[in-house]
Amino acid sequence: MEITVLASGSKGNCTVLKTEAVTLLIDAGISYKRIKGHLATQGIETTALDAVLLTHEHIDHVKGLERVLQETPATLYATSATFNHLHEKTTKVLNPERHQPVHSGLSFMLGNLIITPVRVSHDAVDAIGFIIREGDKTLVYMTDLGYLPAEDYPSIANADMYIFEANYDVSLLFSSARPHYLKRRIDSVRGHMSNTDSAYHMCHLIGPRTKTIVLAHPSEECNTARHVLQTYRDVFRDYQRNLDDYDIIVAKQHEPISTVIL
Repeated sequence: MEITVLASGSKGNCTVLKTEAVTLLIDAGISYKRIKGHLATQGIETTALDAVLLTHEHIDHVKGLERVLQETPATLYATSATFNHLHEKTTKVLNPERHQPVHSGLSFMLGNLIITPVRVSHDAVDAIGFIIREGDKTLVYMTDLGYLPAEDYPSIANADMYIFEANYDVSLLFSSARPHYLKRRIDSVRGHMSNTDSAYHMCHLIGPRTKTIVLAHPSEECNTARHVLQTYRDVFRDYQRNLDDYDIIVAKQHEPISTVIL
């Protein structure tokens, strides 16, 4: 697997995953023009897209989706509830013939990949993350969640790579000029995940196979790379973990990260 986070944050999210057999996007929350341009820098033609895995219907995950489905042969993989809600986020009702329903906990094959949707706690109609396996390699993609129950740990533990939310620094959030209702929404169990909570969960998930952790969906206003990395270092130390044992990457809103190969 070759994985590149093209954009990550409240202004748009999109990741490309490529194997010898399949090329897919996880979310299409930036413009089609930007998606096409970013893919070109990866040597990928949009005509090569096989699928879009959609986590949920919020605009920062679907902004470019309609054009992607118009301009490429990609099939949309989304829950039925999310697909039915998309008409509120796009200018046209998407063609149901281009939609392949997925269900939390039920794995499906896409090329040489085994993909398992996993329900996450977020204020969307049916938000999901994904466990993606190719051979003995596993990627866990979980963003836009406010809470992760411990009973979910076994199914996502000891992955080779995590793309995992670290949205905000608590102090920066509550000292920001954002209205109080928005602060409470972000800080809720159906909102987003703080740096501290993200690091806490990651300490319980990482295992001997884990090499790469991408800290995703960082807030431009209420987070910085310095804040999230320092928090991770502090929490890892509390749990007798060494952050330097892992390749830690903070995702960016306006430019892709370097490609990770599993």
